[in-house]
Amino acid sequence: MRTNLRKIAAISIPLLILTGCASEPTGPLTYAELSVGLDTQCESFQTGDAAEQITVLGDLGAQPEVTFPVPLTGTGIETAIIVEGDGGEVLGGQQVLLHFAGYNATTGDSLQASDFTSQNYAPQDLYPGLVPDFCSALTGVNVGSRVAVLLDAESAHGNVGVQSLGIGASDSVIFVFDILDAYLPRANGDAQPAKAGLPTVVSAPDGQPGIQIPSTDAPSEFMSAVLIEGGGEPIQIGDNVVLHYTGWTWNGEQFDSSWERQAPATFPITVDGLIEGFVMALDQVTVGSRVIAVIPPELGYGDNEQGSIPAGSTLIFVIDVLGK
Repeated sequence: MRTNLRKIAAISIPLLILTGCASEPTGPLTYAELSVGLDTQCESFQTGDAAEQITVLGDLGAQPEVTFPVPLTGTGIETAIIVEGDGGEVLGGQQVLLHFAGYNATTGDSLQASDFTSQNYAPQDLYPGLVPDFCSALTGVNVGSRVAVLLDAESAHGNVGVQSLGIGASDSVIFVFDILDAYLPRANGDAQPAKAGLPTVVSAPDGQPGIQIPSTDAPSEFMSAVLIEGGGEPIQIGDNVVLHYTGWTWNGEQFDSSWERQAPATFPITVDGLIEGFVMALDQVTVGSRVIAVIPPELGYGDNEQGSIPAGSTLIFVIDVLGK
C-alpha cells in the first residue's frame, strides 16, 4: 500500500594546454557528466520520411510555428531533430522537463500546447511500455534539443483514440518538444564501503533496490550511509528534489516504492512535509547519490499506524537522488 510521505508533518579563466597535464573537474557535475556510463532503457529514436515533412520555425524559448501536410501518416514512431542540443542524451527510464505542442496529424487540428516562452516546464516520465510511447521517441535525443515526433495510432493511443481531444482511433499524432532538462534514471557515482549494522542493498538491472535485513533487533538510533556518492549539487534543507525511493519496515515488509509506480517523486525536503528521519537522511547528500537510512519510530511515524505500517515501526529507506 502506498504511503504519502507528504501527509506527515513532522569561470571564466584562460584555457592553458600543457603537455601531460589535465585539470581536475571543479564544481558540481552536470546531467551530461552525471549520466555517463548509464544504459538506455528504451530503443534509441528513429527518423523517418514522414516526420521530415514537419516544418518547425522559431528559436528555442519561442512558441514554434508548425506546419505539415494533412493527413500525415507514418509507421511506428518517427523523430526529426529540429534543433540539436548538447546537454547529454536522454536515456529513458527517467523524468524530463519539456515544453510541448500537440497536433492531430490526420485532421491538422491543434490539440494542446504549453507556453514555450515560460519556465513552467512540463514534467514527463519516460518509461518502457507507457502510452504514448515517448520513451522510444526521445531516448538518444540530447537535452537542449527541439524535436518533432510523429506517432502512429498504436504508439500514440493504442488505437483507441482520445475522445476528449477529438482524436479518432486511427488518427496519428504529432508532438513538437523542447527538451529543457533531464533527471537521472538512477544513482550513478562512486560506490562507498558498507557500514556495519545496516541492511545490505542489492539492485536490479534498472537500478531498483532490494534489501537483505540483518537477523538482529532494529537499531534504536537513527543510522544512514551513502552507498553511491554522486558528483552533483548537495541537497539543502528546503530544496525541491527529484527522487526514487523504496521503503520497508524492519521486518522486511515493503510499504512504498516510486520505482514500481514508474514515476520519480518530487517534493521539498522539509520537516513540515516529511518525516524527520527522511529529511535527516538527505541533508547535504549530492545529486547522483544513493543513501540508505534506518529510521526509529520517534523520527518516523511514532506510535501512529500509517496505512500498512504498524504503529511503532522502524523504517528503512533506500533513496536515489536524481536531481534538484
